Order: sequence, then structure tokens, then C-alpha cells
Amino acid sequence: MKRLRIRSEAQEEINDAFDWYFRRDRDAADAFLTEIGNSLAQIAYHPQLYPPYTKNTRRRALAGFPYSVVFHEKDDILLVVAVAHAQRRPGYWRKRI
Repeated sequence: MKRLRIRSEAQEEINDAFDWYFRRDRDAADAFLTEIGNSLAQIAYHPQLYPPYTKNTRRRALAGFPYSVVFHEKDDILLVVAVAHAQRRPGYWRKRI
């Protein structure tokens, strides 16, 4: 298992999404955090399961939510560069690598 590091911008995206869901439905907000946690754990244990995406990244789509975790695999760590909403401009996070 590789060490997982989350860029501050990606953490902010998680926080913003959680806040959005929380204002509408607390159960949905809790489910979102659970899915994020499950996704990060799966990425840490099996990063190669997720298909190459762009700019030397991979991504894992969240189950039940319109978000993907975009990560970059380095020698000793996995760097989460974005938790991207499906409707955002593709590749907006490229400068974070």
C-alpha cells in the first residue's frame, strides 16, 4: 500500500461538496463522506485498478455521486489532485500536478 496525500485544493473540493449535501440532506452528506473514504482506501490499496486518465493520472468515479477522485501515482506516494464534479470543465486541475 502506498501512502496517500491529498492536495489542499482537493480537500477543499471534498469539504465544499460535503457542505452542499449537508445543507440539503444530512444522510446524503454522510453517504458522500463514506464513499470518499471508501474510494481513497481502494485507491491506496489498488491504484492500478483505475484506468489511466490524462496527464499521467488515474481516476475513480464515486458510486452514487457525480464526482471522480483524480490521482497521480509517484514513486512513493499517491497524490490526490482533485475531487472533480462531472459538470466541471475537464482538466481544470492540471496545474496541480
